[in-house]
Amino acid sequence: MIERMLFIASLGIGGCASVVPVQKAAAPPVERHVYRVDFVVVANEPGKTAQSSSYTLNLEDYDNGEIHLGSNIQINPQARQDVGLKIVASVQPRGEDLLLRDAVELSGLEESQTIHKITTKGDAYLHAGQQALVASLEDPLSHKRYQVSASATRLR
Repeated sequence: MIERMLFIASLGIGGCASVVPVQKAAAPPVERHVYRVDFVVVANEPGKTAQSSSYTLNLEDYDNGEIHLGSNIQINPQARQDVGLKIVASVQPRGEDLLLRDAVELSGLEESQTIHKITTKGDAYLHAGQQALVASLEDPLSHKRYQVSASATRLR
């Protein structure tokens, strides 16, 4: 890759001018890893049995991944809205651990045609093979409790 051009001119009778490329040494490639990140979302409503769902993303260091699961519902004749689960995440190596940067959104349509949404955004440290709590939320209206956990496994 040519980073810049160097112009060399010789002054004299019959002199000529030429352009000589100056190349910068290529940096060695940086080793990147791919991780399987498993998310578990547990919903616990008072008086009912807890329900859990699992989701998986394969992520390379520093890249973002997303999970979208839900429905596109009609709010009124002119408007529609996506509701369900959305997880956006990235991983960054930190020594033996991984820093998980995440955003989680849970939304749904209430019986009164109102959309209810709970969101969280944060960081969590994941140690290989161990599950870590990413977020714990309680819906202030229904008192339904949500817990999001994650674990990571290095694939390569």
